[in-house]
Amino acid sequence: MKRHGSLLSTILAAVLSSSQAVAGTCLTADIMKPAGQRVSSPYGVDRTGRPGASAGYHQGMDIVNSEGAGTPIYSGSAGSVRYRHFGGGGVIADVVSGDTRFFYLHMNTTTLKDGQSGQLAAGDQVGTMGCKGMDSCAPHLHLGALLKGSTLSTTGTNGRVWREGSRKSTSPLTGDAIKEALPQAWYFVNPEPFLPRQIPISNKYPDMAGGPRDTTLPKTCAPGANEGAASETVSRSDTQSQQKAIASAAEKASGSEDHAVKVANQPNRSLYIELARMNATELTANTFDYDAQIDAALAQLVALYALDARPVEGRP
Repeated sequence: MKRHGSLLSTILAAVLSSSQAVAGTCLTADIMKPAGQRVSSPYGVDRTGRPGASAGYHQGMDIVNSEGAGTPIYSGSAGSVRYRHFGGGGVIADVVSGDTRFFYLHMNTTTLKDGQSGQLAAGDQVGTMGCKGMDSCAPHLHLGALLKGSTLSTTGTNGRVWREGSRKSTSPLTGDAIKEALPQAWYFVNPEPFLPRQIPISNKYPDMAGGPRDTTLPKTCAPGANEGAASETVSRSDTQSQQKAIASAAEKASGSEDHAVKVANQPNRSLYIELARMNATELTANTFDYDAQIDAALAQLVALYALDARPVEGRP
């Protein structure tokens, strides 16, 4: 049992370190009234040729709600704010919260004028939803999220990332380029994991980060590892896609220490439960591979324990 005790310590250390690693600053307050809130145009998609949309990659996310034009827009985080002109759409409320920045734009009115700055608490109003500065549009909030290079380079993401100032026609950075991000530069990342809650996506694009899906990514305060691959479909638990992922992971399960640590780092509660159940069944039926199977079962059970110890996010 000594070997298993050593393996358990390795897994537990990996789980605890991954649960404490938070890349950026999350939005903790609603950025608009929640009723009817949805994503009308997702992050990172190529909107070239789409009616009413600007050509190139979308370096932000468009959000609407039931109230529409004139609804108050709030800062989801505390920090310093600077209002500045944006040539393609009015005045931006540029909020800096540590190593994370959030852009709020296309607002009809703003609480401060272009060029003014100040301090905000989470939940303070920055303006009202609209289309100021645009020739024509359906009223929406364009939310942008940026990470400082020193933080981004440690996330391990291969997601769709652009350095601030990049043209919309510019291809996303490669995984290697992300690892070499300039420490003091700012980079656009997917705002979804920073939202205070998951919200529906009403307009699904085939090239969405993570693949077409019905809801935004879970709140993690960091860009996801596989957001760059459209084939990596992300969906809610108990969907057909997730059941296929569970089956695939179960087929590939091995008892190696490397596999155990990787499994422990996967942020998917239902996956752990299902794999633990499958491994328990296999242990009973097959005694020839006892050591390998018990290693895998230990990894999944420790990961489940770590998840239970984390704070539970409130559901909308």
